[in-house]
Amino acid sequence: MKTNLNHKNNKRNMSVNKIYLLDHGKISADLAWFLPTPMTEEEMKNPKPRNWTDVSVMSAVIEHKDGIILFDTGISEKVREKWPQIALSVFPVTKFSDENRMENQLRQIGLKPEDIHFIVFSHLHLDHTGNLDLFRSAKPAVIVHEKELKYSLLNVWLNKPVPYLLKDLEILREMNVVPMSTDYLELLPGVELYLFGGHTPGSIILKVRTQNDNNYIFTGDFIHLPDELDFESKGWLLGNAEEYYTRIRLLKALMKLPRTNVIITHDPKLWDKYPKAPKELK
Repeated sequence: MKTNLNHKNNKRNMSVNKIYLLDHGKISADLAWFLPTPMTEEEMKNPKPRNWTDVSVMSAVIEHKDGIILFDTGISEKVREKWPQIALSVFPVTKFSDENRMENQLRQIGLKPEDIHFIVFSHLHLDHTGNLDLFRSAKPAVIVHEKELKYSLLNVWLNKPVPYLLKDLEILREMNVVPMSTDYLELLPGVELYLFGGHTPGSIILKVRTQNDNNYIFTGDFIHLPDELDFESKGWLLGNAEEYYTRIRLLKALMKLPRTNVIITHDPKLWDKYPKAPKELK
């Protein structure tokens, strides 16, 4: 009897009530960014065409009894003005309409930008920070790993053409940034952050456990496509091979937990697997 009571109390303490996936359209990219596609000797004589694929862009809202968390912020309607031409050429936006705007995605679930208490960034690439300006005045706590802050600033300082935007980093200076300095952080009961690296030095994944005992792992860009889980390999977007090859095994171990689901931000078939807001994950 005591065990049952403790179990019920633990579920109440977690209190992740609802999870919503927000749809921010699609971008397209050469598949070799995500998976290694080496050319064979035969193809040198008769090269095959590059393989381009449309991938999803999403963020997520986690409603917890102690606060509302936004995981990443997607891309904004001003993407064609904000992104440098090289980024638009390499990762063109192929689907974005008024319904994909952050304000309208939040409105579908009865929220406004000022209702968000925490923003958690998987990393600071331009397709994950696109709507920061909407939250500037409300100043939610912004959780980003300190390694990501340092690396993004280094890229900007060295004038790298992509994928960090100085405009977004300047907005961060005006916000309530809470640098994560450890490999693990339990932000709220049932909401856990893990430093994985691999893609960028400060790439983190988010693990959420709901009051229904379901686990959801949000990979950010540590994993771009589901095929990576089979190949255990990444294409041009690989940052640190040692981090990637060791921590993809850790990710697979976490995936074996009972009632565990994996949400891959750029999964081309994401919306065939999971419902969009205003529908919720169970």
